[in-house]
Amino acid sequence: EYYKAVDDKVFFHPFLQKNVVFAQHDLVTDQSFNEFDIIICRNVFIYFNKDLQNHVHTLLYNSLSPSGFLGLGKREGIKFTSYEHCYGEFDASEKLYRKVK
Repeated sequence: EYYKAVDDKVFFHPFLQKNVVFAQHDLVTDQSFNEFDIIICRNVFIYFNKDLQNHVHTLLYNSLSPSGFLGLGKREGIKFTSYEHCYGEFDASEKLYRKVK
């Protein structure tokens, strides 16, 4: 209903494409540049030290709209971060969190 698969490619239907922006963003050096309803950042934090993890959590928190969603990788989470109290668990098995503060 939302896309069409042709051989090894996937094409989104035009009604979705007009609302999607793909952009390159450096989590280490760039600042927040928009307010997003959902951010999927899977399997990135496992490669960062604690200081860089906190820096990126700040960036993601500041980039999410109120009640926005954050998706993390299977071995990642928000426990033991300075932003743990800012999210509610939405789907534990999928590591989806919702911004509450």
